[in-house]
Amino acid sequence: MGKDVSAARRQIKSLQQTIREVQHSENMAIFSDHMRKVVNLALKFHKSRDIPVLIEGETGTGKEMIARLVHSGEQDTSAPFVAVNCAAISSQLFESELFGYEQGAFTGAKTMGNIGKLEMAQGGTLFLDEISELPLDLQSKLLRVIQQREYYRVGGTELIPLDVRFIFATNKKLQDLVEKHLFRSDLFYRIDIGKIEIKPLRERKEELLPLTQYFLELFSKKRNKNFRQISSDARFIIQNHKWKGNVRELQNTIERIVLLYDDEVLEGWHLSQITTENVAMKKKQGSLIVPGEMLLPDTPFSMEDLEVEIVAKAIEKFGGNKSKAADYLSLTRSALRSRIKKIDDRIL
Repeated sequence: MGKDVSAARRQIKSLQQTIREVQHSENMAIFSDHMRKVVNLALKFHKSRDIPVLIEGETGTGKEMIARLVHSGEQDTSAPFVAVNCAAISSQLFESELFGYEQGAFTGAKTMGNIGKLEMAQGGTLFLDEISELPLDLQSKLLRVIQQREYYRVGGTELIPLDVRFIFATNKKLQDLVEKHLFRSDLFYRIDIGKIEIKPLRERKEELLPLTQYFLELFSKKRNKNFRQISSDARFIIQNHKWKGNVRELQNTIERIVLLYDDEVLEGWHLSQITTENVAMKKKQGSLIVPGEMLLPDTPFSMEDLEVEIVAKAIEKFGGNKSKAADYLSLTRSALRSRIKKIDDRIL
């Protein structure tokens, strides 16, 4: 027991030391060589406002945070940062949203006209997220603006000079879309000059435990909770989960745990909401636990914690229907109630 406690203390001390030494940029914690390279590249591109920047990475990898770093560099700036989600605006409205319009330009237009996102971003940065979703006909108009550095409002005749840094982001490979004729090649080659690729979290496993410790301490301090350490069971789950939602999923998972519980140690049962088994096995079998194919951690774990997690998952599986959950687990209603009480006791 004493050896386990000593090992846990050494681990938490090591993780805390890592956090103290970590590089912070734009409120972003950096725990790997890959992310240090990403940050350094963003800072280099910050120095050249005329170069378009393209950030590629899966959802949740922090593309907007890197975009803001390109925008501001290492110092705060009062220059505007205007973010536009290309997937959230209909193609019919996108042109007027981007370029603005003059009065009477179309039915339903404001009587005084309206400035667009380009004009709002003058002197600063226009961040076009999900650029892969921009319709092809609008891609040609955007290309002209990037090249000519000037534009007209919809329905306008006055040419407006443009002083804007362009940053684009996508969770798709634009090169693949170009080959499939779903994205204009001329626009791609124009915005691919300043390219930043962010690897998914599953390819940056060295970051998992330091990031978890970072978020654990960050949210514990924010909510005045006691979480300080990560148990061996929790470490195993964190290191083997696929994290399809990347850093955002990890951050949200830890924030939810800190919101619901107030313990000193993050245990495996706290992480019951995430899958701990191979995703392919789960899809094939439709179950988290497959007799004869279970994966066990190398370090000791609590059977009681596992039982609580199984019961919680069964109740969730049947939408809170305890009768169906009891039948599924081959338990009597009274036996299920006693196990539910253990879950309630943990929450309290």
